[in-house]
Amino acid sequence: MPDGAASSPGGRSPLIALGTGTVLLGGCNYLYLALVGNIVGGVASAPVSVLWTMMAGIAVGLFQPVEQMLSRGIARARDGGGSTRPIVVRTLSLAGVVLAAALVLLLVLAEPVGRLLFSGQTEFVYLFAVGLVASTALFAVRGWLAGTGRFGRYGLEMSLEGVLKVLGVLALAAGGATDPRLLGSALVVAPIVAAVVALVGVRRGEAAPEAHGVPPTPRSSDLAAYAALTTGSLLLQLFVNVGVILAQVAVSGEATAYTASLVAALAVARVPLFLFNAVQSLMLTRFTVDVQRARFSALVRSLAGWNAAVLGLGVVWVVLVWLTGALVVSWFGDGYEIATGDLVLLAVSCVLQIVTMVVTQALLALHRERLATLVWPVGLAVLLAVYLLSSADLGTAVAASMVAGTATTAVAAAALAAWSVRRAAAAAAASAAASAPVGPGARLEP
Repeated sequence: MPDGAASSPGGRSPLIALGTGTVLLGGCNYLYLALVGNIVGGVASAPVSVLWTMMAGIAVGLFQPVEQMLSRGIARARDGGGSTRPIVVRTLSLAGVVLAAALVLLLVLAEPVGRLLFSGQTEFVYLFAVGLVASTALFAVRGWLAGTGRFGRYGLEMSLEGVLKVLGVLALAAGGATDPRLLGSALVVAPIVAAVVALVGVRRGEAAPEAHGVPPTPRSSDLAAYAALTTGSLLLQLFVNVGVILAQVAVSGEATAYTASLVAALAVARVPLFLFNAVQSLMLTRFTVDVQRARFSALVRSLAGWNAAVLGLGVVWVVLVWLTGALVVSWFGDGYEIATGDLVLLAVSCVLQIVTMVVTQALLALHRERLATLVWPVGLAVLLAVYLLSSADLGTAVAASMVAGTATTAVAAAALAAWSVRRAAAAAAASAAASAPVGPGARLEP
């Protein structure tokens, strides 16, 4: 087990709860798409597939920073004996401002967005607006649960979210509903219900007592960090989902079976990415504590261990996709079809993306948000250049460009992380030499 995946204070590994929740959420996501595809067909389900992509892309891009700010800030405050209230209040206030701005922009542009992405069905734009509200609440709850070490509850939320999506579609289908707009509503309702249920019965008294020995970060620093995290998160999600956007633009926004097939193929190829999302919050929390205590050797060992595990499992995954991926995509419904070679390339890009995201968690723990943000536009530029210069068919051009882009981000992130760790270690050593002996709670590693 890589460093940073140790057992919780209660003796149980948080990876068990997180892994269980991720398997259920990931499996139910695929089952949800497959159910919708089989109920209404590949072409009619295309707007639902695009909505699913936007919920996994733009909504996550805007509001996953809420989770990152809360989990990192709460973990830092609790480890140093400080109050968690300032980071919670400021982060939620910033999230509210971002949500309000996004809703206004989305409603103003509802008609062109509906025409470009949803074949003119503006109702899906309004569903996405509801999804943004749900995502704000969802990531706020996840950030608080991760920061306070309640990974069992975190896993429960993921499990409920996945199950509710499937149950919602099954209930609608049992009632005779075949309207894609109704079936899409399960995507935006399930997250908010799961978040609320995950909080039921949680007592604040279970958390570690708070002191006030460590001052909160300045408001300007919180604002700058939130802005950098949001920018980086949006760029990441644009990078991850640009293939679907390129495919939609190539067919002038019309609903096609290929769009639904590409979304299904990406869902299959990215199974490891869903698994990584399960431990991302744990990883950031543990990396933050390592940085807080100046344990840079432990941080480097953790990075090496996690990436070795990612690459080892990634090889196995690429082989599995090569052998079975096309068959699995066909299960999503009539008209779902994609070339095996394209699927393999998408799987390779997924593995390289996870490597990048592991390293960027260390950059976030080191408070290098701006550097973490840089890797995605660099990768996106390479991706678009390869796509535009490619003479292959649409599917192969999209898949090959994603491999080129993710390889670039992985190399860039590794170089920036190595530089950042050296800078942080040197600064910590200089500070320790110039001050009183370091206490046992902030032990400096060589």
